[in-house]
Amino acid sequence: MAQNDRGNSGTGSKSAAKRSDARQPRSIRFSDSEWRLIEKAATRHGVPVGELVRAGALAIAEDRLGEPPPATLSKGHAALIEATYRSVYMMATLKRDELLDAERGRELDDLVAAARRTMAETMDDG
Repeated sequence: MAQNDRGNSGTGSKSAAKRSDARQPRSIRFSDSEWRLIEKAATRHGVPVGELVRAGALAIAEDRLGEPPPATLSKGHAALIEATYRSVYMMATLKRDELLDAERGRELDDLVAAARRTMAETMDDG
């Protein structure tokens, strides 16, 4: 029995069950060159090194090695996406007004339709 579970022996509490499935630190050895390679891969995928190693090990254990690791966004990435969206929305609104004033509504409709198609195709990929 684990040291942490002795006080809860036989209680069947949910907190004891949560503790037994909680992630624990593990030790694993890599050479410096292997670690640099792993760090570069983590940077390319935008994930912490530990998450990359854990995802890779679990993918092998669960026979999902060919699948890409789950995508994660840092708070900074999410903020950048939101700021970009707001800027593009503002510029698009201003440009829309210019196109309508110039009686180029059909061109505007075509642009909007193309953007919606691209968005739908992109959303279908993931």
